[in-house]
Amino acid sequence: MKSKQEIKVGIYARLSRDDERNGESLSIENQKLILEKYVLEQGWNLVETYVDDGYSGTTFDRPGVQRLLEDAKCGKINTIICKDLSRFGRNYIQVGQYTDYIFPMYNIRFIALNDNVDTANSKNAGMDMMPIMNIFNEWHSANTSKKIRAVIEANAKAGKYRTTYAPYGYVKGTDEKKLPIVDEPAASNVKRIFEMRASGISPKHIAMKFNDENIPIPSDYRTQKFGITAYRFSHHLWTCDVVKQILRNPTYLGHLVQLRTTNISYKNKKQIKRPDEEKVIVYNTHEPIISQELWDKVKEIERSVSQGKAQGNQIVHPLSGLMYCEDCGNKMHIGWNNTRHSRKGPRIYRQANYNCGGFKVFGTRVCTSHMIKFEDIESIVLQDIKAKANIVNFNEEQARKEFLQRQENQQKENLMLDNKTLQDKTKRLDEVTKLIRSTYEDKVLNKIPEDICISLLNNYQKEKEILENEISQITERIEKVKQNTKNVDEFIERVKKYINSPVLTREMALKLIEFITIDKFTKGSKEPRKIHIYYKLIDNINGIDFKCDKQKRDRL
Repeated sequence: MKSKQEIKVGIYARLSRDDERNGESLSIENQKLILEKYVLEQGWNLVETYVDDGYSGTTFDRPGVQRLLEDAKCGKINTIICKDLSRFGRNYIQVGQYTDYIFPMYNIRFIALNDNVDTANSKNAGMDMMPIMNIFNEWHSANTSKKIRAVIEANAKAGKYRTTYAPYGYVKGTDEKKLPIVDEPAASNVKRIFEMRASGISPKHIAMKFNDENIPIPSDYRTQKFGITAYRFSHHLWTCDVVKQILRNPTYLGHLVQLRTTNISYKNKKQIKRPDEEKVIVYNTHEPIISQELWDKVKEIERSVSQGKAQGNQIVHPLSGLMYCEDCGNKMHIGWNNTRHSRKGPRIYRQANYNCGGFKVFGTRVCTSHMIKFEDIESIVLQDIKAKANIVNFNEEQARKEFLQRQENQQKENLMLDNKTLQDKTKRLDEVTKLIRSTYEDKVLNKIPEDICISLLNNYQKEKEILENEISQITERIEKVKQNTKNVDEFIERVKKYINSPVLTREMALKLIEFITIDKFTKGSKEPRKIHIYYKLIDNINGIDFKCDKQKRDRL
C-alpha cells in the first residue's frame, strides 16, 4: 500500500448544461470544495484539479477528462477522485472500461466519493453496485435528453424562435416568441439576391457583384449595426456558400422551419439533417421578405441540370451545362477551334463548339467528340422554342391538347409500372406488419427465444421503413401525373413570352429547357443529327436512360 505522501491525487469536476436545466445543485465550486476537503482530511497530495464545465457525460471527448487521463497514464497522478460516478461519465460501457481495465493496467486508484466506490477496496458495497449505478447514470442521461428534446419540439411547434440570431435581413423580436422583424437595408439585399438568382445569375456571380459593390457580408453587417462580433476568422467577402444559404432559407417566406437538424443520439452530438417529415413548420409567423412566386422561380432554377460554367469573359453561354452526350451520358463541354497567324503570333479563335466531356477527358476509349457548333445548336433550340410559341399563338387550345397528349404518351408506360410496383409493395407492407404482430405474440407466449425475436423484429422494422419510404415516393410520382394540365398551362404562359425573341438567352433556356441530348457527329455524313430537347413542365424525364453509369444519370 502506498504511503500518504505517495498518493498523488487529481480531482475531477464536471457540470453539463443539462444538469443546470434540471436544477441539480452540482456546481463546479461545490464539487471542488467537497473533494479538496476529503483529500485534505486523508492527508494526501493534491496535484491538480481538472474541470469540464458545460460538457455532457455521455462522451469522453472532453478537454478536462482527456488531460486527466493523460496525466494518469504518464504517472503525474495515481489517484482520481470525483464526487460521484455520473460526474466522471454517463456512458456505462466507457466508464466500465476505464474502472475495470485501463485504471488497473496503470495502477490508478479511482474513487467516486458519494457512491462509496473505491477501486482500492473491492469488498465495499459501492464496488458491487458500480455496474448497476453506471447503467442507471446512462439511463438518466438518455431520459434527460428525451425530456429536453420534448421541450424544444414543443416550443418549436408553438412558433417560438429558437436561434441565437435572426438570419440576414431580420432582427429578433422582443416579444415572447422572439419572432423575426424585417431589417432594412439587409432585407433589400436579400430580395435582390433572390431576384438575381431567378433571372439565371449564379450564386458565384451574385457574390462577385456584391463584393464589387462593397456590400458588407452578413457577419460584418451584424457587427456594424449591432456590435455582435464574429468569433471565427472572416475574409469579409461574399462567397457562393453564403449566397446559397440565403437562397435556401424558408424564413424569408414568412415561415418558421425549425428542428432541421438533430444529433445522431444523446451520446453522439454530430449534427445530421432531419427527414422533411420530422421538421417543425409554422406558417405565416412573421413578415416575409420575398414572395412565394419568387421563391418558386429560384427553386426551379436550382433544380436545373446544371447552372453552367462561365468562360474567361465571365459570360455563361445560354446552353452551358444543359447538354449531354446521347451515347455516354457525359456532359457536353465548351471547346474552341483556333489558329495562329504565325508561330509567335497571338491565338485567333475561329469557332466555339460543344464536345462530349467523356471524349475530351478520356478520348475514344469512352466516346467520340459529338462536336456541335455554338451557333448551330443555339439556332436549332431557338427555332424549336419559337415553333412552339407560334403553335400556342395560332391556337392555344389545340396547343394545350397536343402538349397534354405529349405528356400522356411519355408517362403511360411509367405510370403502369408505378401502379404495379405500388400494388406489390403495399401488399408486402401488409405482410410485414402482420409478421411484426405475430413475432410479438410468439415472444409473449415464449414460442421463440428472445434473441431471435429481437433479430426478427429489427429486420422486419427496417424492411417496413424502406417499404413505407418507397410507397411514399411512388405515390408522389403518381400524384404528379394529375398536375399535367396545370403544368401545361404554365409552359404555355412561359413560351408565349419568347415568340419574338431574336436570340436565345440564358434566362430563356433555364425557364424552358430541362436538358438536351446530342447524337454523335460523323464528319462528311449527310444524315441529320439526332438532337432531343426535353422541356420543363411538358416532358417526362424520369424515363430517360443514358448509357452512362447511375452516378452520372442521378443528376438528370
